Amino acid sequence: MKLLASVICASFLLASGGVAWGKDKTIGIAVSSNALEPAKEISLLFEKSSGVSISISSGSSGKLYAQIRQGAPFQVFLAADDTYTAMLETEGLIAADGRFKYAKGKLVIWRKTQNKHAPLKDLSFLKDPSIKRVAIANPDTAPYGRAAIEAMKKSGIFDEIKGKLVYGESVAQAFGFAATGNADVSMVPLSVVYRKHGEYSVVRDDYYSPIVQEAGLLKNASREAKEFFEFLKSKEATEVFRKYGYTKGQGLSP
Repeated sequence: MKLLASVICASFLLASGGVAWGKDKTIGIAVSSNALEPAKEISLLFEKSSGVSISISSGSSGKLYAQIRQGAPFQVFLAADDTYTAMLETEGLIAADGRFKYAKGKLVIWRKTQNKHAPLKDLSFLKDPSIKRVAIANPDTAPYGRAAIEAMKKSGIFDEIKGKLVYGESVAQAFGFAATGNADVSMVPLSVVYRKHGEYSVVRDDYYSPIVQEAGLLKNASREAKEFFEFLKSKEATEVFRKYGYTKGQGLSP
């Protein structure tokens, strides 16, 4: 069946009273912005093999976590780290054995156009006077935003460039700022810049804590949702995550 409503704002769902997911074999899943594109591909693969439809809501992990706590009718949560899934488990909202690490993400610096006179090499590039605005996701709700701050501090440039920072509600919005020229560069996940025109440089992984992304099966999930949760561990799903630059998740090699 055709993928239903690839991206639905979680706040809209709550305002409209939610969707009766599960009754028509439609699974509602919450996906952190960095994993949206691979989640779409994996959902289509699952739909073809099962006949079950997937409805995806995307945003920052922190905001999706808040929506779940407020009763949003999601059944699977693909978070950008393992913090929010652990919190949900502590709060009794995760099913038994309902967590697994599906990927490890990478942080990059991205800009829309290449400049051979000022190549992207490392974070010191951000100090260049030509860089007026650096877009990152809100570190209060987005793990990749926290990683960006951590990397800038570790490299010793944070105090010099903190005045340049502009914040998106999610990594998708942070990327959008740079893509539309409202920021000169963005610091976002590698998965977000996959197949995008422009130039990027991978940030040293010893500059920030590992971003270990975790999936959670929410309590009272339907049988179909449980099947989709298991499908996320499959070889087919693993290959999709790998294609987008993720490593060291379920079945992923370094």
